[in-house]
Parts: sequence; structure tokens; C-alpha cells
Amino acid sequence: MLTIRLLIVAVLFGAVVFGDDITLPLDDGTVLISHARFIRNGQYTDSKIPELFFVMENRTSSPWRTLKLQFDIGGLCNGEPRQWTLPVVTSLGWAKELPVSKEYTDTVFSLVGKVDGCKTEIIKASLVLAENPKTEINGLTGERVDLEKQLQELKAKQDAEAAAQAEEERQAAEAQAKKDAAEAARRKRLAADQKRKQAEADARYAKMKAEEDARAAEERRKIRAACSAIYQSTADKKISNLTVKEEQQVRTCQALGLYPPQ
Repeated sequence: MLTIRLLIVAVLFGAVVFGDDITLPLDDGTVLISHARFIRNGQYTDSKIPELFFVMENRTSSPWRTLKLQFDIGGLCNGEPRQWTLPVVTSLGWAKELPVSKEYTDTVFSLVGKVDGCKTEIIKASLVLAENPKTEINGLTGERVDLEKQLQELKAKQDAEAAAQAEEERQAAEAQAKKDAAEAARRKRLAADQKRKQAEADARYAKMKAEEDARAAEERRKIRAACSAIYQSTADKKISNLTVKEEQQVRTCQALGLYPPQ
């Protein structure tokens, strides 16, 4: 004999922030919905795929040949709240030894190309109808659940977090700019100091070189004067009449190209 039951809507209603589990009370147990997700990344393109996926686990004492569920999904599309209501019709087996699980996947073709820029934020599930050969349980009438308030709160929270992060990044950028400016000023001071030291070293070298050049010039002047004097005193003499010293002086001046004087 088929037994018909009507469950209170508030008891059957399950809600999660995207990523958590949903527990739906049913008959003498529950149906656990886990790993629920909606909208995935395309495998070969940057587009988003409107695909509903979840895992069901039967924690009652009966199989269910028909389970009608309603998923109310909220998301933010480029920062703006969006909501989708998706009906699901499936079944769920049962085993005495252990809970039976089942994966559900369905691509919502009517939304293909319409969820780009969207991110799932809320997934709620509710039971519309459950039946097996012995029992029929009526849950919700399938009316749409309004997620606008929750989505607005999520958007406000995300906007606040984004603003806080932007402020942190601005402060970090400002601190980095000050650090860079201080480093640039330090490098500029080091460069100026290095330039000053180099200029001082160049000046010392120039002075030293000028002094050396002056000493060398004076030395050359003295040598020319000495060679000129030697030339004057020996030019009219025969080599045989030169003293040993005079002969050495003549050869030295000749080696320097100053005999006769240039």
C-alpha cells in the first residue's frame, strides 16, 4: 500500500555556501549531497560551462526510484548578483550493508554562453518529491528561493575585501615607492661622492704629472745646456786630444741626439 507523506518545507530545505555539504531529511534518515558545484572552466577554451555536479548518498532505509530536487544557485557575474533555479530528477539505490552513493552531472544547455565571468557563491537544495514502491513524500512546490539578500551581502563582503586589498596594495606600493626613492637618493649621493673623489684623484694626478713633466723638462734643459757646453768645448778638438771624461760626455750627448745640440 502506497503511503503519502507531506514534509514541512523548513525541514527539507538545505543550504550551503558553495563547497559545503547539504543534508536533506528524508523518511527515516537523510540524503547527503556533497561536492556540489555549478559552472566549471572549459577544457580547451576560456569559456565557462554551466554544469551542475554533485554526489548523493542514501542514508535512509529505502531505495528511491524517483527523487525530484530543486537547486537554487546564486553567483556573481562580473561582480553582479545572478540566480539560477535548476530542477533535478534522479533516483537513488539502497543497500543494507553500506550507504549507496551516486554522482549526478548535467550540462544546462540553455545557459551555455551565458555564464562567462560568473562564479558560484551559494548552492541550496530542496526536496520536491521522493517516491518508492511503498512511499511517496511531497516536499516543496518548486517555488523559486530568493537569494538576492545573501548575494548582496556576499557582494558587499567581497567588495569590502577587494577595497581592503586594494588599500593594502596602495600602501605597499607607496611604501615601495618611498623605499625606491630613498634608494635612488642614496645611489645619487654615492655617485656624487664617487664623482667628487674621482675628481680629487684626477686633480692630484694632474698636479703630480705636471710636477713630473716640469722636472723632466728642467732635466732635459739642463742636459741640453750641458751637451751644448760640451760641444762648444770639444767641437774643434781632435778625438785624440779629448780627455777620457770629455770623450764619455761626447758619446753620452751623441746617444741623446744632442751632439751637436738640437
